[in-house]
Amino acid sequence: MRQSAVVFIFSLIFIFFIGYLLFRFQDFWRGPDLAIFQPEEGLTLSSSHALVQGRSRAAASLLLNGRPIYTDENGNFEEELILAPGLNIIELEAKSRFGREFVEKRMVMVKLPE
Repeated sequence: MRQSAVVFIFSLIFIFFIGYLLFRFQDFWRGPDLAIFQPEEGLTLSSSHALVQGRSRAAASLLLNGRPIYTDENGNFEEELILAPGLNIIELEAKSRFGREFVEKRMVMVKLPE
């Protein structure tokens, strides 16, 4: 009876250990996650200023049109861009510490009033 209790306890410890390893390595196999809340795809702006807002998970670095930006402790970011008149492509690139990349692009149109 005593031996089966010891085996049961070690089995529980082993299961918790494996579960913890799987939880910690999920960033490795999933890679970074990126969501852009603003601006919406295909939006037409009447100003050359655009606010880019979103959230990133498991990203070691975050680039907005090739320029590094930073997130808060929850992974949220907010950055202002100055866009040219006409069609603009906003590109966000997230890289994980394991070298995985995720790129999100948005196309917006800027039509300035004449």
